[in-house]
Amino acid sequence: MPDLPVYDGWREVPAGLYTKTQLADLDLPRQPGGPVAAHVAIRDWRDKQTTVPLYAWAESVPSPASLAQLEAARRRGGAGRVCDGCGARPDRPTIAGDGGRHWCPACARIQRLRSAVAAAAAGRVDAVLWAAELLAPSGLPAVVIRVRQITRPPSPAGRRNPEPIALHVDAVDTTGARLVDATLRLVGPRVRAVPDDAVDPAGIAEPMRQALTAPVIVTWSGGEVDPLWRLYDVDRPRFWPPAYIGGNPNALLRRATCWRGEVDPDDPRLELRSALDPGNAERTLLVLRRMAATDLTATVSP
Repeated sequence: MPDLPVYDGWREVPAGLYTKTQLADLDLPRQPGGPVAAHVAIRDWRDKQTTVPLYAWAESVPSPASLAQLEAARRRGGAGRVCDGCGARPDRPTIAGDGGRHWCPACARIQRLRSAVAAAAAGRVDAVLWAAELLAPSGLPAVVIRVRQITRPPSPAGRRNPEPIALHVDAVDTTGARLVDATLRLVGPRVRAVPDDAVDPAGIAEPMRQALTAPVIVTWSGGEVDPLWRLYDVDRPRFWPPAYIGGNPNALLRRATCWRGEVDPDDPRLELRSALDPGNAERTLLVLRRMAATDLTATVSP
């Protein structure tokens, strides 16, 4: 006999499979009439991994409850069988919500989406205020630096060497003026994978050090400029906490994600979609400007 399928969580269970409890909780309760058809892997009330047997509804049979018993059960708990959002009367029990309201699965998801969207809108405020303060004329001088690491191509066997052989550095100030746009060679001339336009890092040491000593450095990810500090032996700005968790305190990825505030409806936890990397310093600055210009007085209806 082949092994029975095991589904990873309730979202993976196909229609037509129910646990004993789910069959018993139907508006017209049933009980298993055939063998176990599958299992679902879940975490129990102690947060321990376990599996629960599933039965095919097509093989189930009506419970022995009489007509009078079913009508009495409806009188006792019938209100909880009607969705307060759309009036649906699903076979399975409705989902209890705040204020004693009950929802069908669709309306329950709508409520969760509305809560997630509202939370995202609230999270946008901090990102906008941060960007506006950073770009304010009275703020500390800031630069936007983007660093792209260039590595060797994979070997014929498919192995990759993660050590960079060159760094493409792109930097602008908050007015959009270009400070640096160069590819820095990190290895000897025999390494053919280095781009032809790569230069000796010492040749542009002065503009690089000026960019790296700006009071505020905006990057996309937290550790983006770490290779440059090591390469040029430059200390972090005094406004940059040396033990800051996550790297650059002025990294834009998390804040841009909050500013965009796009809830992923397909994520079971309804997390925000991660903002996409703008790609270069000018576009990163453009995202920063758009964040700072956001009108927080505008209201959005869910």
